[in-house]
Amino acid sequence: MPSKTLGSSKICASDIAILYRAHYVSRTIEEVFQREKIPYTLNSGVPFFDRAEIKDALSYLRMIAYKDDLSFLRVVNTPKRNIGERRIKALKEYVAEHGGSLYEALKISLGDELFANTKAQAFIDLIEGFSSSYSGMQISELFSHVMNQSGYELALRTEGSQERLDNLAELKQSIYEYETSCGEECTLENYLAHAALYTNADISTSKNAVRLMTIHTAKGLEFPVVFIAGMNENMFPSKKVDSLKAMEEERRLAFVAVTRAQKLLFLTEAEGFSQHAGGRYPSRFIFDIDRPLLNYEVELPPALLAKTRIYIEENNSTLQKKDALADLAEGDTVEHGILGRGQILKIDQTAGTYTVKFEKVATPRKMSFKAPLKKNQS
Repeated sequence: MPSKTLGSSKICASDIAILYRAHYVSRTIEEVFQREKIPYTLNSGVPFFDRAEIKDALSYLRMIAYKDDLSFLRVVNTPKRNIGERRIKALKEYVAEHGGSLYEALKISLGDELFANTKAQAFIDLIEGFSSSYSGMQISELFSHVMNQSGYELALRTEGSQERLDNLAELKQSIYEYETSCGEECTLENYLAHAALYTNADISTSKNAVRLMTIHTAKGLEFPVVFIAGMNENMFPSKKVDSLKAMEEERRLAFVAVTRAQKLLFLTEAEGFSQHAGGRYPSRFIFDIDRPLLNYEVELPPALLAKTRIYIEENNSTLQKKDALADLAEGDTVEHGILGRGQILKIDQTAGTYTVKFEKVATPRKMSFKAPLKKNQS
């Protein structure tokens, strides 16, 4: 990457840091940098297409298209199907003697006692079912069905692996972008070839390379030029924010990001729609900066600004209600504007309801968490 001149100073690639709230944001940046041959290095995390969940998901798609041994070994027991090393060894021995693929060996061996207490049949049914039908499906649709029916996404949810789920959602976004850009050549095979270009891509070892990292990693560091990527609602601030206190933590993190820049600071946001985060609105943290201090490359459309303000106001209102409700517990006395005084008998977090016995009502009433209940302090 050639040096750029800023006044009397030269800006080199190593002077530039690109910061983001969450690891999944790096996907788009990495793809563009690799395509444009811009040297970069990751100061935190693993390259997007080298992350375990991304390799797993793509291996499922390759199994459907090719049934190759490498993909088979990666996903046949992911999630667990009781097909461990002993059974894999038996399949390899069968292939060494008779030829063919490991997948074919498993199909032939389904009736063997060795595979009696496994989920081998379910795995075969999954692959066979999609192999015979994927040509008529959109790749993003196929991806969603496979992640669901294989149990892979459920396994991540059970583990509580939100970061890995975010990465899967970002992979689906990349598939969606591929679908909308490639026209008639949009086949599963072509997409897999496209994704392979980014898998195991060389990360620059040069000292003159742009640095990519999360904002948390950047704490305590400073750079001449900083880009903060993904300055959108539900990205930064994170969609996981569930209280006003958590929002203030996000705001402090935004301050950390902004103050990493020594000379130049670029805030970037993207309009439109994301499979991962839904409708995109500029981050509220952009508007926390005094307008005279901002130099917009492109002025935000008035309609977008109006929708963004409405979204932020509604979100703040929701967080305020959540904070108010967080103080309520079973046994508390509450007040309702119409029903009057009552006592909370039960809280159902799954259904999002309170069961309240009001003094003026004969039977207990179920009330939504959104109901205007106030804790009685007397």
